[in-house]
Amino acid sequence: MTKPSYWEKGCDYLSSKDKVMEKIIKTYPREILTSQGMPFKVLCNAIIGQQISVAAADSIKKRFFALMPENNPQAKKVLEQSEESLKATGLSRQKIQYLKNIAEYFLVNKITNKYFEEKDKDEIYCELIAIKGIGKWTLEMFQIFYMLDPDVFPIGDIGLIKAIYKHYPRAQNKSKDELIKYSKKWQPYRTIATWYLWRTVDPEPVQY
Repeated sequence: MTKPSYWEKGCDYLSSKDKVMEKIIKTYPREILTSQGMPFKVLCNAIIGQQISVAAADSIKKRFFALMPENNPQAKKVLEQSEESLKATGLSRQKIQYLKNIAEYFLVNKITNKYFEEKDKDEIYCELIAIKGIGKWTLEMFQIFYMLDPDVFPIGDIGLIKAIYKHYPRAQNKSKDELIKYSKKWQPYRTIATWYLWRTVDPEPVQY
């Protein structure tokens, strides 16, 4: 597991700028965002989690990962699965195709961690967003949970918006554009703010 090098500094910064965030951070002193260093797994997790509840996604993930060696999804193994076996996990036909699109991309391009380490963020964004099934939210999950980018604010995430409304009454009923402006007080550590806000509405730390 890799921990963000900026985490402690970022938590101190947010705590000094925002008393609500300071209280949230103090509530979870031993928990932290980590990366498992598995880019394909992160993308599979994100595809499965698109537009469904955390509980529903977790249920599908367990069945999907059970089809893989050591519960670790691999591009070749995903492509080898029949549509029937993948549908049995609870995946929709559309998400099955998305997963296979990503698997094919990884297999054809012989993707490894080094592949991403050698590219800058803009290159990665352009290449991944071109894969059918990967949209802005999915890419943001990749930036948070694999790349450990310190300043990601996934405004399309329902859980994040729910948490903001819960802790910041003044933010209620604001539009997405207004919430993006509101989030600027957490820059350049919006990933940390997002992760802690998620933590307040989920029973376990979010992990992709």
